[in-house]
Amino acid sequence: MPDIKDKNSIKDFGDQFKYHSNIDDYWGSHEMLKDIVSPFDLNSIENKIICEVGVGSGRILKNLSMLSPKKIYAIEPSEAIEVAKKNNANSKIDISFNKIPGQKINYKDEIDIVFSIGVIHHIPEAEIVCKKIYDSLKPGGKFIIWLYGKEGNELYIFIFNNLRKITRFLPDKILNLLSIFLNFFLSIYIFLCKFLNLPLKDYMLNVIKKCSFEKRKYIIFDQLNPSYSKYYSKKDVNDLLSSSGFKKFEIFNRRQYSWTAIAEK
Repeated sequence: MPDIKDKNSIKDFGDQFKYHSNIDDYWGSHEMLKDIVSPFDLNSIENKIICEVGVGSGRILKNLSMLSPKKIYAIEPSEAIEVAKKNNANSKIDISFNKIPGQKINYKDEIDIVFSIGVIHHIPEAEIVCKKIYDSLKPGGKFIIWLYGKEGNELYIFIFNNLRKITRFLPDKILNLLSIFLNFFLSIYIFLCKFLNLPLKDYMLNVIKKCSFEKRKYIIFDQLNPSYSKYYSKKDVNDLLSSSGFKKFEIFNRRQYSWTAIAEK
């Protein structure tokens, strides 16, 4: 059975994506997805059977479908799956939407490439989900995973982990107002990063700065809302993939903020 924290996270994100349903702007762009999964070549998914675990509002899904895969399995346990369906209603690709948690994935040697972008770090039973993903892949299939990083982010983690103890209980409308307030300070911080070597400078200038004020507010909201978040060290990522069955993988540091790993079955 899913952990109670996992159940809360599912509801959190279901409500969150219904409240923040737009997937436009740089935040929802092919450019941002390419940056997240680099050095994986997104063009390699053409004519492949792929899967996304944790589709949320469907922003990653929409970009993947534009790259001409043969079929997509879209996994999402929350009510956000209806938002993802709406945001991908015009897709010409065969998308199979499955309203199940990652712990209940039951494909066997069927999928060429699985993506999970910004999801696994919100699942307490991450090892179970990744083992299910491993089992779902064909021999030689690949798993592309993006996770929050721990190294170098200790102050950031301390601040947000403590804020989250309060903010995760706030109604979405109140949290949205708080996110707007904090967004003004974020704008100032981004400006200062141009001149000072501040923590997360690369991430701020090359990712966050490219997002609109509205999407920056959403990113803050996304950090403060979840019931469960884990920040992974490189060793944690290594251990997660190894314990799931993967023996061949590479782990890349993204913008000194997070980890992207490319694992092969």
